[in-house]
Amino acid sequence: MHQVDVCIVGAGPAGSTLSHFLHKLNIDHLLIDKSQFPRDKICGDGITVDVLNVLKRIDPSLLEKFSQESEMLPSWGFCFHGPKGQELRYDFKEAGFPVAPFFTSRRMDLDDFLIRELPAGGSGEFWPETELKGLQRLDEGFDALVHRQGEEEKIRCKIIIGAEGEKPVVTRYLGLEHFREKDHLLAAIRIYYKDLQGFDPGNHLEFFFDPHLLPGYFWAFPLSNNEANVGLGMLSTSIAAKKINLKKSFEEIIQRNPHIAPRFEGAVALEKTKGWGLPIMTPKRKIGGDGYALIGDAGGMIEAFTGKGIGPGMMSARIASEHIEKAFAQKNFNFQAYHDHMYRYYRSEIKHTYRLQKSLKHTWILNPVMSLASWSPLTRYAEDRMIRDFLKWV
Repeated sequence: MHQVDVCIVGAGPAGSTLSHFLHKLNIDHLLIDKSQFPRDKICGDGITVDVLNVLKRIDPSLLEKFSQESEMLPSWGFCFHGPKGQELRYDFKEAGFPVAPFFTSRRMDLDDFLIRELPAGGSGEFWPETELKGLQRLDEGFDALVHRQGEEEKIRCKIIIGAEGEKPVVTRYLGLEHFREKDHLLAAIRIYYKDLQGFDPGNHLEFFFDPHLLPGYFWAFPLSNNEANVGLGMLSTSIAAKKINLKKSFEEIIQRNPHIAPRFEGAVALEKTKGWGLPIMTPKRKIGGDGYALIGDAGGMIEAFTGKGIGPGMMSARIASEHIEKAFAQKNFNFQAYHDHMYRYYRSEIKHTYRLQKSLKHTWILNPVMSLASWSPLTRYAEDRMIRDFLKWV
């Protein structure tokens, strides 16, 4: 039997980030994942300013190393394309940022980077190819049954952390509701392409609102090596109500949408369509309790409007690390305070992104909003606000 203070199940951005913070706090822990790294993970591959904030909090040198990795493509802006072709574009190239406010990276590369940069000989270990097969609650802590290198092994821990992604594992063994019902779930598909056309020289993240896809959206994010992450996403309730086939809708959009189709001339798909579900933020989901906490996708840390998940996932890991430190200091291992902290932190974002997601159902709302958003005084205000936020964080 292996004994440890904290066991983290899942080594994606949330799980590996928590390991980084626990190393800093010198808290004994074990990080496990059923896969061998590097490995692919279906994602939009967009990296936002909250990720950069977390990397700097781990160590400023880690942010610097990240920004210099060849597979991390700096993105200096983003653009929303309205149903009628309107453009709301923000470019921050001349804003004086020390690094780009956004990056793109294949999850294979991002996740592997975070694992490779874990301290050697610190307070934790990483066990790849280790799958959780059972969880038994004890008077103090848990026994986790895992399958590792062809054999069964038991891990005894005081705290269990669910960071296994959108498919519930720790959640299921704890008997918690996962809230995968359609009101709290986005569905999306992704395809990697080579030689996609029309990207801004600053590698902007491009979002398209196709009138036939609303309330969903289409994205195209540039990657290194002249590749791109392309996909579309929509609330599961809308998919069911409209009886939409996402793969078929994707193929139709890249052929008939006049603002998207030209980008695919000469482009080559590098893989078949891959789909996944994104559990979105809802305080109904219990993410902290007696001896456990859920972080990242396992805790539903997906923003409802754009499907952003890497940033909130890593932020949830940072906040969880603070509560783990308090738990050992106070000998109180109930993480209700973590649950409350997370939903207090994201209260405004939950409110506004749900409202934005619902507003996408109506082109009569979206079209005038896009036109108003192009008004130069409002554009300047938005840019100034983002610059202030960026400088405050990074």
